[in-house]
Amino acid sequence: MRRLSTAFKKKDKENNKPSPTFAENEGTSSSTSARRLTLGVTKKSTSGTASSNPQEFEGPDHSVKRAGIIGTLESLGKVISTANRPLNSETGDGSYETKQEQTGLLDDLKAMRVKDLETLQMVLKQELGSSKLTDDKTMLMERTIQLVANLPETSKTRVKLTEILVDELWNSLEHPPASMLGDKYNYRQADGSYNNIRFPDIGKAGTAYARSVTPKIVQPNPKPDPGLIFDTIMSRENGGFKPHPNNVSSMLYYIASIIIHDCFRTSHDDFNISTTSSYLDLSPLYGSNQDEQNNMRTLKNGELKPDCFAEKRLLGFPPGVGCILIMFNRFHNYVVKQLATINENGRFTPPKDSLPDDKKQAAWKKYDNDLFQTGRLITCGLYINIILLDYLRTIVGLNRVNSTWTLDPRIEMERNSKPGAVAGVGNQCAAEFNLVYRWHSCISQRDEKWSEDLYLKIFGKSYKEVSMQELLIGLGKLEAMTPDDPLQRDFAGMKRGSDGKLNDDDLVRELTASIEDLAGSSGANNVPAVLRAVEILGMEQARAWKCATLNEFRKHFGLKPHEKFSDINSDPVVYEKLKVLFDEPDLVELYAGLVCEDAKKPMDPGVGIGPTYTISRSILSDAVTLVRGDRFYTTDYHPANLTNWGVTEVNYDLNVNQGCVFYKLFIRAFPNHFSYNSIYAHYPLTIPSENKKIMEKLGRTDDYSWEKPAKIQERKNIVTYDGVKSVLTNGEVFGVDPWRRGFAFLMGKPGANFMLAGDGEFFAERRNQMKECLYQDKWHESVKNYYESIVPKLLKKWSYNIGGTTNQVDVIRDIDNSAHVYFASNIFHLPLKSEENPKGVYTEHELYMVLAVIFIVIFFGDVDPAKTFPLRATGLPVTQDLGKLVEQNVNFISKN
Repeated sequence: MRRLSTAFKKKDKENNKPSPTFAENEGTSSSTSARRLTLGVTKKSTSGTASSNPQEFEGPDHSVKRAGIIGTLESLGKVISTANRPLNSETGDGSYETKQEQTGLLDDLKAMRVKDLETLQMVLKQELGSSKLTDDKTMLMERTIQLVANLPETSKTRVKLTEILVDELWNSLEHPPASMLGDKYNYRQADGSYNNIRFPDIGKAGTAYARSVTPKIVQPNPKPDPGLIFDTIMSRENGGFKPHPNNVSSMLYYIASIIIHDCFRTSHDDFNISTTSSYLDLSPLYGSNQDEQNNMRTLKNGELKPDCFAEKRLLGFPPGVGCILIMFNRFHNYVVKQLATINENGRFTPPKDSLPDDKKQAAWKKYDNDLFQTGRLITCGLYINIILLDYLRTIVGLNRVNSTWTLDPRIEMERNSKPGAVAGVGNQCAAEFNLVYRWHSCISQRDEKWSEDLYLKIFGKSYKEVSMQELLIGLGKLEAMTPDDPLQRDFAGMKRGSDGKLNDDDLVRELTASIEDLAGSSGANNVPAVLRAVEILGMEQARAWKCATLNEFRKHFGLKPHEKFSDINSDPVVYEKLKVLFDEPDLVELYAGLVCEDAKKPMDPGVGIGPTYTISRSILSDAVTLVRGDRFYTTDYHPANLTNWGVTEVNYDLNVNQGCVFYKLFIRAFPNHFSYNSIYAHYPLTIPSENKKIMEKLGRTDDYSWEKPAKIQERKNIVTYDGVKSVLTNGEVFGVDPWRRGFAFLMGKPGANFMLAGDGEFFAERRNQMKECLYQDKWHESVKNYYESIVPKLLKKWSYNIGGTTNQVDVIRDIDNSAHVYFASNIFHLPLKSEENPKGVYTEHELYMVLAVIFIVIFFGDVDPAKTFPLRATGLPVTQDLGKLVEQNVNFISKN
């Protein structure tokens, strides 16, 4: 009956008065309680007698209303209809199913008020607007609740809007949460576990590879001999070395080697297991489990053992790979020292000596671990930015144009993102991508020779004479003989100093040669013959994994399958051999197909490294997955974990090199070899001669130094009286070249002749001229009077009272800095916006920042070489803007 009555509620409200009846008038009554059973109550007169006048009767109006009659008739109709229903035998108790019909849009519109329509307009404006953030001052949520509450109970729209509101409120929070508090969750685990808090084993070292593509095609058995496949369609001996068409350097493929060893380390005991994590966590440097990590650490002050890395396998790679890891090692140790020095919010305060011995030991252990783990997060932050902003931009050719766009998977999608684009959910590397990243065709001639020499060193004979069994036994012995302590391992024959560090000159020499080394081209018949055994093992491994075919892999990524062998490779020599080996395009094995496909032609931007077609598409998906799925690069990548300084130190600036940050690693590792603007440091993934062509086309040649890295004279601090006197009295010997370079950079060649740009007679004469103009009679008094005037004004302007009787003010920012800005603006007629000059260009704080940047670029620009390039990139445009305004003032004054 409740459901039956709902249809009449609105009518009941409109007709909420009782039905009419006759009132009783039975004379005098002393109390109303005596008449509770009557339908009306007579009104008492002031004299105490009841009034017989019917107009004075007090009580409900029982007069007959038309609406009441209609409502009654409708109700009676419903009752009659209900009474005429047949008995129900479809339910156990004979009850009738009650159905409530939903009303449509027309009834909704009838129920809406003007303000409800205004609310709908606000909702549409919010949904169609550029910002997805709600201005809660508009009370939009509350007004929406009013709108929904006012709709009929039977309204379809009311149900739908309620669902939307519940969905919106639910989705405002993560279920379950992706981030939690505590060291266990805030720091990376050595084995990669707990990246996904809910499923802690996803991507953990020691777990199985995933499978990305289901192998549905029935493949022939036996398959072609792997050695025959290599000899006919993969070997570089079939036509010789093919250089890279875009002049990419070997350094790019060294980064690729680090990435693949970061995510893939197949167990010798079980090919299905990867003994490293599935994350880009720099495990080749830090280790893939706790034992390896402990071997890398000094266990003191968060530092790593100097100039070494954890991954033994990379000792069998060209030294350039290890040199990159050594740079990351040095960067980590620089970071932890800075963290300890800054000690942000007391986060890295050393334990007190007064602690008991047992607690002191635990406190120092935590101090070391906090520094180490935070340092690792920051170092990995630079690592991932190099991958996304240097490596990935070069892969798609963005380094060859002046575009700031980059494919950054960390982009916040929030309300617009599809469920598949959620961040920080973990990752499990797939076996197929172990094959995708084997870019052996791109090995340079220099590295090919290095590999041949390594065979001679290990086996004492040419690689051609080493059997597969000999290779496996020899590599096993080599790994067993390699010390577990990274400091005890030989690295490229380089000698360590007493501090355990390798010689900078040796490392820089190797890096320079690697940057200048031209890589090979992707595609068929370009894999060095020295890697024949390695490639055979790769094909056998793929067969053991029962991987899908090339066409199945392509279809998985939405690519059209190859219909003819000539679609795979357009070279008749290659596709005819593919036809003989595999019979049908659908039967071409994944690894052979990935290597032997046609390579894409360079396209600016779009195709930078010219990989084969299928690899070109799949590596971008993998890059997005590796980064977006990693909690420590998405939901937990923030200043609370990395510190304010750490996030800023490794962050990229699209106004500097379109975001490229590789130079930070080079200059931090070798500040006395790579100049702040060395093209070798800024764009190491392309050979310098090609970079010269690129920068000439982009008009940026003058931004960089094109000299080979060389030893830079170290800065020395003069701390004795005699030393200072000697420097100040020998201007011709001890010049101020850094200042002069700063003036010339900001103000052009004439700036090099500014009075403060040198110590010789020429500059002394100019300083005297300026002195005569500025320091006139009673100038001390004038300066004093000006400051006595401006400081009280600034105090009045910027002081504030939050509570109590004491006023507060930021003395440095609002008084000290601003007073000097006003003084300089007054002397040199700078365009300062103030109450006296409301049409000025700069506020006092803006002008202070401009002047401060100019000062730092000139006088302190080379103190920290890693900061010099971005500092100059920031300082030049603001200096030019201010200079143009000053020049206009000078021209105006000179004409008047």
